[in-house]
Amino acid sequence: MEGQRQRSGLFSVLKRVLKAQGIQYRQLADMMGVSEPTVKRIFQDQDCKLSRLMEICELIGLSITELVELDRAAMAEVSELPLSTEKKLASDPALTAYFMLLMTRFTPQEIAYHNQLDATDGYRYLRELEKLELIRLGRNDQVHFLVSRPLRWRIGGPLHQMLVQVNQRFVGEVLDRHPRQTSPFYSTSRLLSPQSITRLQEEVDSLYQSFQKQATLDQLYYPLEQLQPFKLVTTMAPFDVRRYFSVPPFDQRSRS
Repeated sequence: MEGQRQRSGLFSVLKRVLKAQGIQYRQLADMMGVSEPTVKRIFQDQDCKLSRLMEICELIGLSITELVELDRAAMAEVSELPLSTEKKLASDPALTAYFMLLMTRFTPQEIAYHNQLDATDGYRYLRELEKLELIRLGRNDQVHFLVSRPLRWRIGGPLHQMLVQVNQRFVGEVLDRHPRQTSPFYSTSRLLSPQSITRLQEEVDSLYQSFQKQATLDQLYYPLEQLQPFKLVTTMAPFDVRRYFSVPPFDQRSRS
């Protein structure tokens, strides 16, 4: 599944390069010495040997390394879905859950197994996502993503409350883990100047971009069984401590 996602990204970059250079499938077919339908099939199925991919890159003056770098840069760019699509997902929490799992790394077969779904259930979910133009089902029900990743959901948007609940649960579970299993967690509040906040926010943004780029590289070069989903949650905002630590009259205070 991850391999297919990476191939989708690489072919998406190839399409953009071909368009930028004004090269049509017919012209590329002539350059490769194959028929135009063959080239169309390669790009539609997004499935070919590495040697063929390298051949295409060489013909259009692009190295495979440059192709990967372009794909990595594109993958790190955050994209948004149309508001209408977010609304449709919000109206169907089960479909949203299926899409979230699919976007993470799970195959339809794994989703079906862990959720005790039959083949018909899985197919119907996939067809609904296809109707929303989020995916395209290829041969043998292969899933091709039609949206760029990672996605950024709208703050205050249709899915806002669901995402708030997920993040609250995630942070709570991190804090509740046994000390030997606890992941790094940092929380602090200090007095800072506007200039320092600007600089620190740039560093947080840089960390986020590094997280995204490293994930893309790992998915390109490591076997799927060596990868594990990780979540990064971070924010930095004004903290009105009085709102969080109220002090009642002494005689009205509660005591354990």
